[in-house]
Amino acid sequence: MTANTIERQSGLCRVRLDGDLTASRVPELQALLKRELDQPIEEMVVDMTGTAMLDSSGIGLLIATFNSVGRKGGRFRIVNAAPPIFQLLQSMRLVNRLNVSGTSDVEVTHG
Repeated sequence: MTANTIERQSGLCRVRLDGDLTASRVPELQALLKRELDQPIEEMVVDMTGTAMLDSSGIGLLIATFNSVGRKGGRFRIVNAAPPIFQLLQSMRLVNRLNVSGTSDVEVTHG
């Protein structure tokens, strides 16, 4: 099991993932995110600095979390996505929807 970091400040919740976001980790992360969403939230930031791999289950979890935050009237962002993750989300046309920003070496192209 890996250690994820949660930082809360007022209505901001920053979740720093430690490890890959794949099917084997989704249940653990789903429970963690649900606990955070049970509290008042204005913005959730998912920091993917420590994440090198993302699969379809992980993408589903990110979309479900985005939807849950939106239902509560909050904003959702993904930051520090590694180039392969950013490119995967870009190819799926999710970069704008999920408010994804990459690491400094990711070239942002829209189209």
